[in-house]
Amino acid sequence: MTTRLQILIGLVMLLLGGIIYLLFRPTTLLLFHTLDIVGLMPLVTDWRTLAAACQPSEFVVYSLPGGLWATSYILLVVSLLERAMRWQRMIVASIIPLAGICSELMQQAGLLPGVFDTADLVCYAVPLIILNMYIIIKNLSIWQVFLTASTASN
Repeated sequence: MTTRLQILIGLVMLLLGGIIYLLFRPTTLLLFHTLDIVGLMPLVTDWRTLAAACQPSEFVVYSLPGGLWATSYILLVVSLLERAMRWQRMIVASIIPLAGICSELMQQAGLLPGVFDTADLVCYAVPLIILNMYIIIKNLSIWQVFLTASTASN
């Protein structure tokens, strides 16, 4: 996948997660108060009215945005740090998904306020798992090429 395509997909996922959040989350959240202060709440209210006929599942409203944002973060970090060493990209790209996973586990243990949700945990973990699988597969193909070349030269 090209860097431009990664950035585009990352931005689309970021936007999609934001749209779901704006259209379907309760307006009692701090974000909506901030939008009201800056004068954008009437526009958001109009969008919410248009979207009122659509009632997505709780998973889509409450868990999917976090997964989309975690995936977006990974794609954007990996793209923007393409010249950094692989291990540096991995560490930086893992920060947000790991923070989400830790916050969910801390909620389950009662160490952090909030409600533990397995779906949230999965939505943070899956992008990180896919990133690690991609890196492992990519490394395997590099080793296979190296071993093939090494065997052929003997």
